[in-house]
Amino acid sequence: MTHSIESPKPSASVIAGVIQRLSVSQLKRHKLCPRAWFFQKVMRLPEPTTGAQQVGTEGHAQLEHYLSTGEDVLGAFAQSGAHLLPAPGPDLLVEQPLDGAPPLTAGGIPFTGFIDVVNPRRLATDGVLRITDHKFTSNIASNAASAEQLADADTEPGLQMVGYGAWALGQTERFPGLRTLELEHIYYQTRGQRLAASVIASVTFEHIEREWRTKVEPQVEAMKEHAQAARADDVPANYGPACTKYGGCPFLGKCLTGENKTMSLRDKLLSKPSEFVPTTVAAVEREALELPAVLPPDAPQPAPVQMAPEVAEQPAPKRRGRPRKAPEPSPSESKSDLRVLFVDCVPTKHDGPRPESLTGYVDDMHHKVAQAGGVDDVRFAGSDSPLGFGKWRGALAMAARAELPPPGIYTALGVAQSELMQVIVEALEPSFDVVVRGIR
Repeated sequence: MTHSIESPKPSASVIAGVIQRLSVSQLKRHKLCPRAWFFQKVMRLPEPTTGAQQVGTEGHAQLEHYLSTGEDVLGAFAQSGAHLLPAPGPDLLVEQPLDGAPPLTAGGIPFTGFIDVVNPRRLATDGVLRITDHKFTSNIASNAASAEQLADADTEPGLQMVGYGAWALGQTERFPGLRTLELEHIYYQTRGQRLAASVIASVTFEHIEREWRTKVEPQVEAMKEHAQAARADDVPANYGPACTKYGGCPFLGKCLTGENKTMSLRDKLLSKPSEFVPTTVAAVEREALELPAVLPPDAPQPAPVQMAPEVAEQPAPKRRGRPRKAPEPSPSESKSDLRVLFVDCVPTKHDGPRPESLTGYVDDMHHKVAQAGGVDDVRFAGSDSPLGFGKWRGALAMAARAELPPPGIYTALGVAQSELMQVIVEALEPSFDVVVRGIR
């Protein structure tokens, strides 16, 4: 497990298709979805910072300061787990880097990153080393990993903790007598009741070595291959839960332009246009000329609609006097390309097309998602369905954003009484030009 590789100089993690260095977070991203990792580390596309990430960053900083200095600066979330923490002291390794001497490596590639806490206090007596990672989550009961998962590199939490364990095995001089590793997640709940919980997997160093060799090393070899891909379409994507996990993949728009997707739930949702039929003649005409909802960034410009050649007319005789003024477009014509949504209210007067209920569109989107997921009603999808455990909401929102209703004026009534309508309205609001909400 010990390798003598010089620490890499500061550089991008992937240069010209060659991986310069790795991190445990990269392993997790690649495990969740290889194409998302390609977008992040090879194409280096920016990612937005979410509120949940900010909470986690602040909590980790508070815990690091407390365990390093003993000064109690813990906020409300971190304070809930103070009783699970070891007493602060200089013997704790807080924010331990992975790229020390020797660094953690896989496939000849060194790792960078930090372990939250390494506790060697039971090493001399019991041969036990505890490695702890702090996790801030909205709901411990539904999001916490099990002890079995922490020990299995085929799972996302286990991949991280096995990586930390592999680092410890390479530090033979630093941790003499090491026989057992305790891989621990401490969870801090950020919504509702202030709760904290500890999950610990006790494993042998032989187990860690086997997991690293049989599961992580092959994954790194796959990452090397994926890093050399000429385009994102050549890297496999895990369509399904990975697209909506952690608030949704930030590269969703780019990924939907791929050409080699398999028929997963996402493909079924986006493989053919909806059967939603506009009711006005103008809307039908717009739909006939409408471009596809998603086009690759390098797609050629569509050819103009071919019209029948017109018969040349003889010029009319010139008229004397002031030329006629060209007629101005009517307000209804100038607004014909707008999408307007009235939520729990209706316009009292209008000078354009008659407002249309959004109910038909909602029913159509629901039917499409339910059919793709193999259920009659997405709200009652079982645990064995890709739409189960509330995942239908993300799938329904995704389908709506990928296939907007035609331009026009729509009304959404009774939103509070319909989960389907709520999800659709929230998904469509950013794409509508005007949204008017009723006052209750």
